[in-house]
Amino acid sequence: MRQIILHFLLLFLSVTAGPQSWAQNAIISPNTLDRRIEPLSPIDQQFMAAQRSNVETLANQLGQQLTGIPHRDLATLQRILELGLIAPDDKLELQALGVVLGDLLAGELNMNWVVYRDRAGRTRALQYGNSEVFLFPVTMISRRWEVGHQRPVADIFDTNVATTRAKLPGANWR
Repeated sequence: MRQIILHFLLLFLSVTAGPQSWAQNAIISPNTLDRRIEPLSPIDQQFMAAQRSNVETLANQLGQQLTGIPHRDLATLQRILELGLIAPDDKLELQALGVVLGDLLAGELNMNWVVYRDRAGRTRALQYGNSEVFLFPVTMISRRWEVGHQRPVADIFDTNVATTRAKLPGANWR
């Protein structure tokens, strides 16, 4: 009976929220039957390296470099945005910032980049070990800035770290 209720709840949520909202906003996957997790392909790795390089070039224009240190790199990403080095409608470059943000989240939360496939499509995501805890950082900045919601990058980072830590296996024991 408990399993039937769980399946009904997941079905209800997937119908009301739609598959795309799960793929972009969820931390925990709703339906493991309709998705596949795969390692990054060589093309993914190459594309993400090029995106990181593009952000590094922008940082260099500011006399800075990406360091992997969250507070420094978050400040650099924020400056890139505030100075308008990337247009609000330049989705590809905004998503490049999301890759760098994802690298910082991965380091902070001990997560790894994977390819997440579901009914909504294919996307790069962060996964905690082999758990059902996922983050989708590539679009965390772009979705907000494209519509004029200029939330500070450090707030996006801090909120996701806090929310995700609470969802990690064993979080109640920490």
